[in-house]
Amino acid sequence: MKSFLKYYGIFYIVVLILIISLGTMYLDKIRVITESKFVPFVPDTLKITPELITVKGTITPPVDVNAESKSTPEKITKGKTIFETNCVSCHGTEGKGDGVAGKTLNPPPRNFTVLTGWKNGNKISQMFKTLSEGIPGSSMAQFVNLTPEDRFSVIHYVRTFNNDFPKDSPEDLKALDIQYSLSAGVKQPNQIPVSSAIKILVNENSAKNEKINALIEKIKNDKSEKGAEIFRNITLDMNRALLSLLSFGKWNENETQFVNFIGVNPIQKGFSSEAISLQKEEVSLVFRYLQKLLIH
Repeated sequence: MKSFLKYYGIFYIVVLILIISLGTMYLDKIRVITESKFVPFVPDTLKITPELITVKGTITPPVDVNAESKSTPEKITKGKTIFETNCVSCHGTEGKGDGVAGKTLNPPPRNFTVLTGWKNGNKISQMFKTLSEGIPGSSMAQFVNLTPEDRFSVIHYVRTFNNDFPKDSPEDLKALDIQYSLSAGVKQPNQIPVSSAIKILVNENSAKNEKINALIEKIKNDKSEKGAEIFRNITLDMNRALLSLLSFGKWNENETQFVNFIGVNPIQKGFSSEAISLQKEEVSLVFRYLQKLLIH
């Protein structure tokens, strides 16, 4: 009986060790699968970005820079609403640069709670420049679609993330006014939907049609090129996809810019929804193929 219990206990120990080993192997497998998957987008960015409406260019009323530079609870509330709509996905709800979309960006989004290392500076006048012009070489876009007052409101809200933001001198605000003609009124350009803009490009770039047709034939015949195969699989309209790539050159700077490019309105640019769920290796292959095909 004692001998039986002895072997019975050994049997359970062996089973326990086997379960632990299998569990460890499973977790390792999950880690490998997760790390190999390229996930640059969050669920809300998988949605097709709504089309811009057609807006005729206007001249906004004069802006009192000195008044707009003073923070009020109303401006902060308004700025928070705009921030949550336009900025949270990259900069995070607390402004720490840890938004879900920002985790894939290089350089990473600005951490507004830290006052060092700002590209344009962190005075109100300098932050207005960043919102108006963006930061070249980064994913910080310009927000000229916002009125000057809205840009000031966003700035006032961002400045609530740290109590030590520097103040602007009268000379700083005067220079800001002159640079952007704020007190004279700001001209807003015409705005048209992306699809309309692409149609215009198609008409204006008829000279490119021959080149695009030749590229399409090459891509179709590149049977041994894995990048060509991937490109064929992720395009709904290869003509439009190539025209988009040829017309908007920033995508070729790096793979991140390429992912960002096809991730915004992919259908309107000729890409399928599968284009935003590529694995890292697939992104690299198609990116290098397109660079070689269209740039070199």
